[in-house]
Amino acid sequence: MTFGFFVETKFIPEHVEHKTFSGQTHYQAILKHLLKPENVNRIFNPKKVSNARLTSAPDWPYLDDVRLCDFTADHVRQLISAASGRQYSSQTIKHIKNVAFAIISHAQREGCFQGPNPVSQVNLPPMTRKPEHSLTMSQTRAILEVMSYPEREIALITITTGMNIQEICNLQWKHVNLGRSPRQVDGELIPAMSLAVRNRWNRTGLGDSRRGRKRNIGIPKPLRSILESLLQRKGDPLPDDFVLESQAGQPISPAAIRAGRLKPIGRKVGAPWLSWRILGRAHLAALTESRSRLAARVQPPGQEKQASDEISYNERQSPAP
Repeated sequence: MTFGFFVETKFIPEHVEHKTFSGQTHYQAILKHLLKPENVNRIFNPKKVSNARLTSAPDWPYLDDVRLCDFTADHVRQLISAASGRQYSSQTIKHIKNVAFAIISHAQREGCFQGPNPVSQVNLPPMTRKPEHSLTMSQTRAILEVMSYPEREIALITITTGMNIQEICNLQWKHVNLGRSPRQVDGELIPAMSLAVRNRWNRTGLGDSRRGRKRNIGIPKPLRSILESLLQRKGDPLPDDFVLESQAGQPISPAAIRAGRLKPIGRKVGAPWLSWRILGRAHLAALTESRSRLAARVQPPGQEKQASDEISYNERQSPAP
């Protein structure tokens, strides 16, 4: 029995198909690094003509034709070496090893493999973390200048508030209080000049925000002008209308404006690694800069640098908002 035949006839029907949809999707993605991608696509989608981007690499040590009884730790080492050579992430390499281990463990339980699991003999290469990119203030300004709706509004909101893209896309006008007094909304108080993070949206509609993400955020002056401009453009929005909307009046999908819309902008300003997460970190950089300026104004002459150093140290010690 070959490795590929066992995976197709035993491992997937008896193990993978009992997983959740996300679990099955994970196995399908990782198995394409152990078996030829075309074979994996055929197994998971027998009635569908595949147009997958990932195709077989001529120099990849696929295990399709390896006899299960001949499988050794060297086969796993070859896979890890090939993945490392192509600069796969440490997490992906770990997943490849874990899936190989799960396959052999299932073969042991089914009496199709004798002896200890050889995958346990393989050590993973040391984890190498990619350098963490960050934007300078000049880069941030350049990015904002070339952006248009809705990327520009999303970027400005995340920089001024620290909200993530999902929270921004879910924001409704009833949760924006531009007035000078608190306001009751759905039984909850929204302070003056604040916006409330309350709901999340998916294909089935809006639901409560999870994991303690409900919070009120003060509206800084730069954000107030942005919101007033959006309000003027909208005219007289209903409370449940979204602050940022598609032409169909639906909340803008974060997936629709992620890498495909940001990457060209990043390349244009010399930041090809640009992402919404990195733009979110610009919020912390803006906070640090503003606090440093404030400290410089209130400290006696000669103490400006000390105050700035203390603020930078505190920023590093504090968790991200």
